[in-house]
Amino acid sequence: MAGQAFSFKLVGMEQLMKNLEQLPTIAMKKTVVRNACKKALIPVRDLARQNAPYDPRVTKGFSYSRHLRDTIEVSTSLKASQKRKFAPDRTKVTVYVGSTAPHAHLIEFGTKERTPKEPFTAEIRPGQVITVKSMGRAPAIPFLRNAWDAAKDRILPIFAKEMKVELEKAAARLAKRAEAGKLTKAQIRGLR
Repeated sequence: MAGQAFSFKLVGMEQLMKNLEQLPTIAMKKTVVRNACKKALIPVRDLARQNAPYDPRVTKGFSYSRHLRDTIEVSTSLKASQKRKFAPDRTKVTVYVGSTAPHAHLIEFGTKERTPKEPFTAEIRPGQVITVKSMGRAPAIPFLRNAWDAAKDRILPIFAKEMKVELEKAAARLAKRAEAGKLTKAQIRGLR
């Protein structure tokens, strides 16, 4: 969410990596890794949904809005506002866990004390006027960071299992295409 990225290096999965390298095209390799990552991050998504604050009441005028917990997804793409901050690197596989709600970062990280430039008066009820010197702050409710911390140890074993499954699927698709004589030029070059 706020520009934090987590990376990891695979250690002890030599056979999986050798199998991945046998795929003929970069696109096929990236697809296998991307699909395995998406499945491995599901526990983080589920915990974040559980940790996200939830109020079942419908706010007046916002009956169409989804609750914060319902906007948390695993995705390979960013919102338009996030894309401006991060330049995509096409040589890497990137998978995100986060919320599409525009206020999610305010809940995750909280806000600082907000004060107007000059105090002003406001009528809160007929005849009752107050002077506003501060508009308060919102405390951080780190639903996503806590989900990551709680689930990060489970991600790598799930990733390894899903890599194996995705590699088998990719090999089966490749064999089927070869049998039908429908390999692309890049796949033929890669298999040599």
